Amino acid sequence: MIPYKDLQIGDWVYVEVENNRLEGQVEELAEGQVCVRTFEDNLYWYAPEEIDPIPLTEAQLFSFGFEKQENPELAGPRGIAYVKGPFVIRYPDRQNRAHCLLSCHGEHTREIEHELTVHELQHHYHGMTKILLEKEEKTTS
Repeated sequence: MIPYKDLQIGDWVYVEVENNRLEGQVEELAEGQVCVRTFEDNLYWYAPEEIDPIPLTEAQLFSFGFEKQENPELAGPRGIAYVKGPFVIRYPDRQNRAHCLLSCHGEHTREIEHELTVHELQHHYHGMTKILLEKEEKTTS
């Protein structure tokens, strides 16, 4: 569950539709309810207790356009980093996802001491870059 006060329009979350857990994007917030659009372009209203966070995985980072960097100068000798423009997520220990550093333009840095979720990353990214973090359109070849 994600507390209502922590949700924002544009957040990617999990919802349950016909006993299937689906990713969806928050479209609207009104009177304690959350309107979510799933990939099937269905819109449904949910109570906040029906909304769950999406764990931040490497696949999720790639879906937002982040690129993996294993350069020790950027990520550290045992770390890994993910970069999107001026925004960098550094995991100093690639085995520990509960500790990361977020930086933007090399000036603003935030240290996170828990495993990030997708909507939390979206909020940090927006707060540090002033740009909404959107999933990239998938192209078919």
